[in-house]
Amino acid sequence: MKISILGSGSGGNSTFVESDGTKILIDAGFSCKKIEEKLCCINEKLCDIDALLITHEHTDHISGAGIISRKYNIPIYITRESYHAGKAKIGDIGDENLKFIDNSFILNDNIQAIPFDVMHDAERTIGFRLTSQSGKTITISTDIGYVNNIVREAFRNTDVMVIESNYDYNMLMNCSYPFDLKARIKSRNGHLSNSSAAKFIAEMYTSNLKKVFLAHVSRDSNTYNMAKETITDELIHNKIKLEFEVALQDKNTDIFRL
Repeated sequence: MKISILGSGSGGNSTFVESDGTKILIDAGFSCKKIEEKLCCINEKLCDIDALLITHEHTDHISGAGIISRKYNIPIYITRESYHAGKAKIGDIGDENLKFIDNSFILNDNIQAIPFDVMHDAERTIGFRLTSQSGKTITISTDIGYVNNIVREAFRNTDVMVIESNYDYNMLMNCSYPFDLKARIKSRNGHLSNSSAAKFIAEMYTSNLKKVFLAHVSRDSNTYNMAKETITDELIHNKIKLEFEVALQDKNTDIFRL
């Protein structure tokens, strides 16, 4: 099983995952051309993608989804709520390529995808727990305002975490955002702070956890270094040794293999 974050942030989100030859994208928040370029950086091609899984209907997660599906005949897995809320952005999708998510599903007998609901200010937002035939797991939630027991259960004993670390509280409160936007970001239906992400990582840590990716880092109310420092301090405080990496907006991460 392997993973690369192609890019993460308010300017676009997409993650590549492969297991036993089955290749998928989680979200397509960049243009088709940009995702083609990003995949090329890890020696992959869009024509080889087997499925596109969508977490929610915000533009930075679906802007390229419809074009990619039509151009490469790739099925889109999406909740009914997100599809109807984002239909105008996605455009027409053939019935054979529109797969509504109701429960867990299996892709090519190789990847089991278990969706779980998360709190965020979209019509509906989900994360995914992806499990290979060998039992390796990657759990992803890039937009999440609050960690509840549903989220904890989804991330339990996972091998790889992709979790939002969106803002630093003090930086958010002192940035140029209007008050209502600040209130939305730090609400339970907004985004996850560095400190909340750090505490969650420490809480979920087991010997199974091999790697953490910090996702959706804000350019205006956070920095990559601040996110790193907050997680590092929490890991040191809890005497945890763990590999983690900040996912960048404009550059894909190297492939991590399980």
